[in-house]
Amino acid sequence: MTAVQNSWRVFGASVTGKAHLDKDIPCQDAHAHAVVGDVLVAIVCDGAGSARLSEQGAQFVAAHTVQALAGRLEQGATVQDLHDGALAGTLAQIRAALEDIARAANATLDDYASTVVGVVMGQDTGFFFHLGDGLGVAQLIDGGELISLPANGEYANETYFISGERWREQLRLLPIPQSVRGVVLMSDGCMPFAMSKNNGALYAPFMDAVQGYLRTVDSVELGNEALASTLADPRTHQITGDDKTLLLALRA
Repeated sequence: MTAVQNSWRVFGASVTGKAHLDKDIPCQDAHAHAVVGDVLVAIVCDGAGSARLSEQGAQFVAAHTVQALAGRLEQGATVQDLHDGALAGTLAQIRAALEDIARAANATLDDYASTVVGVVMGQDTGFFFHLGDGLGVAQLIDGGELISLPANGEYANETYFISGERWREQLRLLPIPQSVRGVVLMSDGCMPFAMSKNNGALYAPFMDAVQGYLRTVDSVELGNEALASTLADPRTHQITGDDKTLLLALRA
């Protein structure tokens, strides 16, 4: 590994929520990331609770989107290239591959429904890409926060999925026009305790403690274990029964 490739430390955990533990349903969240040169690619996917194969959908979309975007960067694509069309093209390919899997399994694309919140972040600029709920926060060098907010449908419990027919219209890109200290991605299960009221900012009493620990931890593996333990803490069950995923990318 070169020094450049060590410029990010990335931690992530997906844990099963109480509602799924009680019914013996697997975690329907997934996350993935890659670092190519100085560019971070990271994603969190939340499978629809109503879709029977959504955990497979979330895992497939997370892993293959990161792999495909990292591949494009390795072949010379820039962050701007991804923003200007390669990202949407990649998601279209992932969706088509998922459709093939569904057909082979005698299932429908909707059976694999999943949200997407991701980031592509270079040294000075980047962007969030977002389909549905979940949330992304860029922690800017100047101390501010740029937030990619969840999008819900007409009703509070509705959201948008990559399996939806109108996914291209619902795909949102939010430019990050300056350097960052860190990036946080989360599924909606983390928002009640990781975000302040009305999702206006990260909830400092929780996030400062988590990030403070992760900045000092000896290895990413130890950090991931600690993060998973924190998210699985039974005290969170009183706040939310949902699956919980938190991905934190910190500039070294």
